[in-house]
Amino acid sequence: MIRRTPSSLSGGPMGRPRVTPRPPAGPTLRQQLGWLLVFLAVLSGLVYALWSIVSILVAAATAAYLLDPIADSMEARGYKRDIGIALIFVLFGLLSVLFTVVMVPAMAGQFIELSGNVRGYIDNLAALIDPAAAFIEQQTGQTVPLDLEQLKASLPDLIRDLSPNARTQIQQFITTLFASSFGLFTTIINLALLPIFTFYLLSEWDRMVAFVRGLVPMGHRPRVNRIMAAVDERLAAFVRGQLTVCAVLAVLYSIGLWAAGVDMALAVGLLSGALFVVPYLGTVVGVLLGSVLCLMKYGVDIHLAYVALAFGVPQFIESWYLTPKVVGDKVGLHPLVVMVALLAGGSLAGIGGMLLAIPLTAVLDVLAREGLAIYRSSTSYTGQFR
Repeated sequence: MIRRTPSSLSGGPMGRPRVTPRPPAGPTLRQQLGWLLVFLAVLSGLVYALWSIVSILVAAATAAYLLDPIADSMEARGYKRDIGIALIFVLFGLLSVLFTVVMVPAMAGQFIELSGNVRGYIDNLAALIDPAAAFIEQQTGQTVPLDLEQLKASLPDLIRDLSPNARTQIQQFITTLFASSFGLFTTIINLALLPIFTFYLLSEWDRMVAFVRGLVPMGHRPRVNRIMAAVDERLAAFVRGQLTVCAVLAVLYSIGLWAAGVDMALAVGLLSGALFVVPYLGTVVGVLLGSVLCLMKYGVDIHLAYVALAFGVPQFIESWYLTPKVVGDKVGLHPLVVMVALLAGGSLAGIGGMLLAIPLTAVLDVLAREGLAIYRSSTSYTGQFR
């Protein structure tokens, strides 16, 4: 019987130990960061070069993100997803046609009515301003540079030019079409592609989300899924909830201004509701416009209180019912943070920056909380070194 020694079992010829080949070394952290920077630079260049297409895709993806819960709800009720999406598009198309047929002529009629009464309104305004201007001139010796007569002569034509006029708009459209046919043709194609892209993205939304989640390394999936769920919750709470609040406030503002007897109640109410997508902006603009129109028509009387109620009551409803019920506390931003974010967004990118300020701040808040949790669990914070 031949016994094998340990050296003959584990070693090669002559009892020498076998050398296990080492796996090839992977890229270093510096190399990974370098390739990442190259990828980001190439991606930024492509986005810049193809921005006309990328912007349509971004708009379609945003619309698909907003409509996905409605499509999921219809799918849960037994509709096939494509049929449910088609019904959603038909509903939004009917609402757009209804708005164009009903609201636009109504606002145009209010503009025309205001242009016919504006001279009398300016006389009422002059009766309020002239004594104050005379007092200022008497006390300071400085002339107040205000010519209400010139304003009375030019304002009706200005309002008439601003009023929606379908015939004029069609004439301008045809003129622009022949003047810059290629640029306008491209714009029309892009706008026509928007609903098509939205339909296909919405149809494949769940599969795309699952595909992107599958690309996350398995060791990081729990944390990434938790962060993305928190981001989605906040964005959904703000964007969908804020749009609902804006629509309700537009109706309430319009009804309140109409009850107060203010001209252009529908236009001012819709504008104030639409601008409320930026918190506080719609209310401020609506109060200023409503007060000016009230002063021009009635002067200083009880109607100013009616205008205040037209905005105060909906604002109370929004603060105590609409926002808590529709938006909720999921956004989780302090009012001071909201105001600072709005000011920063407005100073950096104007109205567009103000629109994006709150969603971006909510996302950054989620990432900051996650980073703070990682830091507090680290050995640098706890001091428990292994």
